[in-house]
Amino acid sequence: MKKSKIITFIGGFYIFGGIIALLSLIFNGSQLNTVFNLPDVPDYIVKLLLGIIYIPIGYLYIKRVNFSSWIILGLAVLTFCISADLIVKLNTQPYIGNLLYSLFVIIATIVKRNEFINSFTNLSIQKISEK
Repeated sequence: MKKSKIITFIGGFYIFGGIIALLSLIFNGSQLNTVFNLPDVPDYIVKLLLGIIYIPIGYLYIKRVNFSSWIILGLAVLTFCISADLIVKLNTQPYIGNLLYSLFVIIATIVKRNEFINSFTNLSIQKISEK
């Protein structure tokens, strides 16, 4: 089956976001706990969890592993809901962008769901057979 570039882009964007979250942790970047509407959670915990979750899930999404599409779909729906809530409260552009990107990820994942045919064990077998 042909691999679409949209899925590769989305997975790469999640990996990029995870790397940026970890770099933001090191270099004291913007407050991501407010972006995710978690003001009571320390910022370093939010950044660390984002990096730990986004990088491997983005990689598995690029490899079209079945459960990664469900996790990305869940993360996109969660981000959509948080952004919609923050748009109502604050009415600022970054949250509108997050909302639109989350909607794009939801639609692309649902439309391209037939590409996610690999299982985690098939991924390991493919790596061994490529060597």
